[in-house]
Amino acid sequence: MPWANNNSDLANYMFLMTTDNLSLSARDEYILTKISLAGCGLSIVGSLLSVFLICYVPIRSDGLFSIGNLCFALLSAQLAFAGAENAFPVQVMCKISAAILHYLFLTFHCWALAYSIHLVMKLFHVLPGLRWKRRCILVAVGWVAPVIIVAVTAVIDADSYEAGRLCWLSEKTNARWAFVGPVTFIMIVNFAVMILMLGMRYLLDTKREYMPLKKLKHMAAIVCTLWPVSSLPWAFGLARSNDRLPMYIFVVLNSGQGLFIFLFHMLLSAQIRSLLRTRMNGEGEPPAGNEMHMSKSGSTGPSNDATESSIVNVGCGMKNIASRRG
Repeated sequence: MPWANNNSDLANYMFLMTTDNLSLSARDEYILTKISLAGCGLSIVGSLLSVFLICYVPIRSDGLFSIGNLCFALLSAQLAFAGAENAFPVQVMCKISAAILHYLFLTFHCWALAYSIHLVMKLFHVLPGLRWKRRCILVAVGWVAPVIIVAVTAVIDADSYEAGRLCWLSEKTNARWAFVGPVTFIMIVNFAVMILMLGMRYLLDTKREYMPLKKLKHMAAIVCTLWPVSSLPWAFGLARSNDRLPMYIFVVLNSGQGLFIFLFHMLLSAQIRSLLRTRMNGEGEPPAGNEMHMSKSGSTGPSNDATESSIVNVGCGMKNIASRRG
């Protein structure tokens, strides 16, 4: 089984977020393992389709650049998760596999942080017109930061990566906090960014005197678009190990995360569908300066690229309100 050394334990996503030994009944182990592997299969397909669409349609925004890298990192992590069983019987390979898994799953979360950084930079117009500098920041957060964390973990304690019962970070030396700690920090930051987006969206809608139902639609659109790429579903992994419901929610949501990203960011995106039809009809690419071509009128659902449209609307709206006050 994946993530099991000498077949002593089953592999499931819950092991990623536990800081001590996880005690499960044989039935729970079996069900969670099947859900994890089935979810990974669907997630791999979703991630592949997302990466294909991002590469195929003519969009050059920092947002989809971050989402594309996030999907590639998730795809790599879940392929490693599903295929690492061949390395586990050998102790050295087991430790190497654990380090690779640590890096790849950290990379996924760091790209979730990079996407939140992109949203904040877009909202406050940070480094306008300097795409390469913005991309350097995003790449440093997404790909370089996990290298530093894994290297420091290995240098501080050579036995951080366990080759015993489970091929993962050792719970004996509290090394699992090298994964759980950064992920928890990223979840807190991303939650704060989501609250910022919701708060400013609500403030702008109030200034425009929108009806409560329209406000609610805008808020729901932001939440539905952000939660698959925010790492927030991983918070269920922080629940106590004897709480079965959060455990099952955690495994279902996170093992299939690539599928949810494909649904909310690709399949339900009117912009992606429109550009895909344009590309397939051979009408060429839009002008380079028209990166996202987002409507200023305000989105009411995830199918209309609500998050980034809302950011544009919030930024422009708050700027206009501030200028009128001045």
